[in-house]
Amino acid sequence: MTPPGFSRRRFLACAAAACASAPPALHAGPPEPPVWRLAPEGWGKASAADVTAVLNSAMLPLWRHFPGRKLEPMVVIRGRNGPITHFQRNSMREIVVQLDTSDFYWCQYAYQMAHEFCHVLCGFDDDWRGNLWFEESLCETASLFVLRRIAETWAKQPPYESWRSFAPKFREYADDIMDRRVSVPDSKLPAFYQGHCKELAQNPVDRELNGTISLNLLRLLEASPHFWEAVTWLNSKPSPPGETFRDYLLKWKQAAPERCHGMIFETARRFGIQLHGSAD
Repeated sequence: MTPPGFSRRRFLACAAAACASAPPALHAGPPEPPVWRLAPEGWGKASAADVTAVLNSAMLPLWRHFPGRKLEPMVVIRGRNGPITHFQRNSMREIVVQLDTSDFYWCQYAYQMAHEFCHVLCGFDDDWRGNLWFEESLCETASLFVLRRIAETWAKQPPYESWRSFAPKFREYADDIMDRRVSVPDSKLPAFYQGHCKELAQNPVDRELNGTISLNLLRLLEASPHFWEAVTWLNSKPSPPGETFRDYLLKWKQAAPERCHGMIFETARRFGIQLHGSAD
C-alpha cells in the first residue's frame, strides 16, 4: 500500500540519516520501570513473570525519555474486547490498562502495551474527541517505535538469554505493519491532513489514517526521541467542543516547558499550521 517513490526502504533511509545527528540518550542504562502490577490471570500458557518481562521491555523505550516523571500506579489486566486504557480508576486508585492477548505472542503484547502506555504518558482524558486522532496517531507511533527498539535491545541484552533469538521478530512485526500502511512524504502531509480532517475528527481511531500519520511521526521521533517528553502536557487542559487542531496545539505549547517546544513547533510545521496568537 506504500505509494511508489516513498517505500519503507526510503522511510528507513530517511530515519537513519536523521538519527545520525540525534542527541544522546538520556540514560546510560535503562531506567527503573514505572510502578505497575500485572493481574496474574488470563495470560494462557505464558507465566506472569514472562509477561511482566515483556511488558517492561515495551514500556522502557518510552519511559527513558521522561526523567523525573511521576505516574499513578497501574494494573495491567487481560480482556477480550480489545486493548484499552480505562478512564475510570479501580478501587485501588490504579490506572487500568487492558490488553487483549495471551500465550507467547510477545510482539502483540509489546504492540498493545506501547500504545496504551503512550495514552498514560499523554495524560489521557475523557473530553471532547475532535482532536483525539492526534493522540491516537502518537500511540500508534509509540507501538512502532517500541517494537523497533526492542529488536535492538533484545539482540544485545534480552530479559533471558534464551530469548535473544526472538529479537528480530519484533522488527519483522513492525515491518509488516508499516508495509500495510500508506506513507506520505513530509511535503504532502498538510494536504493529507486537510483531505481527511473531517474523517479524523469523526472517527479518531481510524487505524488506516492513524497509521499514515504515525509513519510521519515515527520519522520525527526516531530522529529526536527526546521529543517524546512533550506529550506529558498534551492533555493539561480539557478540550472544549469545537476546538480547532491549531488551538489544540497552542494549548499544548502554553502548557509545556520551553525545552519541549521543539516537538510542538515541528508537529505544527508538518501539518502546515502556524503557531501564532493564543488559544482562547
